[in-house]
Amino acid sequence: MKTNDLIALLASDTLQPQKPVRQQLLRQLVLGAVVCGVLMFTLLGLNPRMDEMAMHPAFATKMLWLAALMGFSLYGLFRLARPGVGAGHTLVGLGLAMLAMGSLGWVQWLQTSSDARTAQWMGGSWQVCSVSIVALSLPVLGALLWALRQLAATRPALTGAVAGVLAGSLAAGIYSLHCTETSLTFFAVWYAGGIALVSGVGAVLGWRMLRW
Repeated sequence: MKTNDLIALLASDTLQPQKPVRQQLLRQLVLGAVVCGVLMFTLLGLNPRMDEMAMHPAFATKMLWLAALMGFSLYGLFRLARPGVGAGHTLVGLGLAMLAMGSLGWVQWLQTSSDARTAQWMGGSWQVCSVSIVALSLPVLGALLWALRQLAATRPALTGAVAGVLAGSLAAGIYSLHCTETSLTFFAVWYAGGIALVSGVGAVLGWRMLRW
């Protein structure tokens, strides 16, 4: 059977209906999230002031941003896991979400006095923030790529990159339970940087692991 014929057959839903695609991805996403959470609580621990932190407007803004990234990337994976289906509005949504946080961080930085701007974007944990997000995301990314290998993605690098955004944003959300930072500028630099790194890793691994 020719490759084009196989893609057409898979796309016809006779072999790979939409429901199993979602079930497989969501099952592995939950599994990866559990492992990520266990690692965070074991290695880093919960912020002792989490009840107070959860009421801070910056925390709510950050979590809404991460939820948007997760939503758009999950939507993209549901599409990209099927042969011949494009990413739809995934990249536009992800780009707008990143632009929104970047803009908020930039405005906050501009409104900060010049002698406090360095602290505004570096915070007290810039050395470990992005690294922690990348490390915590690896179980999630591995679980997603394993599920995607069982499916029929025809854009391996893009699919891996979107999986990386999903893994990175989920890991960032879990890491937020430990993080003590409240600066939107910090989130726009170090959280976004960590997620971008995971997306890059996902693109490389996806290109290698998801090719037919």
